[in-house]
Amino acid sequence: MCVDELIIKLAELYERHGLRRYKPGCFEDYSLYLDNIDFLISKNVIAFGGAEGRLLALRPDVTLSVVSHLPDDKNTRKLYYAEKVYRRSEGGEFKELDQTGVEFVGDIDRVCESEIVWLICDTLSLIGGRYILDVSHMGYIEGYMRALGADNAQSRVVYELLREKNAHDFVGFSRTNGLDCGAAEIFDSIINIGGNMADAVAEAKRYALNDDMERAADELECLARSLAGWEFCDNVRLNFSIANSADYYNGIIFNGYVDGVPKRVLSGGRYDKLLKKYSKSGGAIGFALYLGELERYFKTAAGVADSLILYGVNTQREALLRAREIIAGGGTVRLASEVPEDIKFKSVTDLRKFK
Repeated sequence: MCVDELIIKLAELYERHGLRRYKPGCFEDYSLYLDNIDFLISKNVIAFGGAEGRLLALRPDVTLSVVSHLPDDKNTRKLYYAEKVYRRSEGGEFKELDQTGVEFVGDIDRVCESEIVWLICDTLSLIGGRYILDVSHMGYIEGYMRALGADNAQSRVVYELLREKNAHDFVGFSRTNGLDCGAAEIFDSIINIGGNMADAVAEAKRYALNDDMERAADELECLARSLAGWEFCDNVRLNFSIANSADYYNGIIFNGYVDGVPKRVLSGGRYDKLLKKYSKSGGAIGFALYLGELERYFKTAAGVADSLILYGVNTQREALLRAREIIAGGGTVRLASEVPEDIKFKSVTDLRKFK
């Protein structure tokens, strides 16, 4: 399956859930991204001058467009998108990348959160092969920072040590910076919470040090109960080493991974704080699938056709007629003068030897 085929299948999946497609513009005011630079995966934005001195930017993200343009009313909107975004690659060049995702904005309840996880798992399963969805909760991590007594600068370091699961360096850092000894002692336990969601949540509740951590653990427990028995529940695991920006995210967050791709291919979470920044009521939760990360994954798999028809100079018309018959009968066919390397086929008709 290629990226284009996946986008079509994902659109069908999202529309079966009653989601409406959202179509943003390619350009936004540069200030939208400058004011929310920490929310962006890529901090490099392509900017250019517009009419009347406006500074515009090519869209590096869709979520910010959704939040900034949706009206602030009582409606709960469930949207999906399949768009191009523009980001700098690892090699330093700007690239046009495919991205698809889902955003729920409005009255976000436990059902919305469970449906998002359901959609994520169905999204990852469409890619093919095994997948894992890591789930965390910003309330639990922020509560832990408060238990440590960490200020903003110290919290940034602790967040990074959490992501790395680096207990060794945390010990030295916590001592040097005078962080709470009791809270510091459970760092190693928190970063190793994982496995079965229900068991992992019970462990998280055991290590809760304050009301914030307890509330977050209770919300994760509700999510675990709602997912129990679903066919994908074994693919969902608790992992407190993932953390998004505390300036934007406030609830459950997640990263998705598939076999054969070394990086995360999906991320998202609850981002009520971003709505509040734009003085909008309600909540929001969503995710983005980074199709650019999957391009190499798809290139490893050759396409498949039912039939290959090889033609010579004097058999071109006959090859075309045979191909039309196969297609009319519902089959797939590849016409070629030589055996192609980019596709597999079930049968071969070689007309090159006929004159």
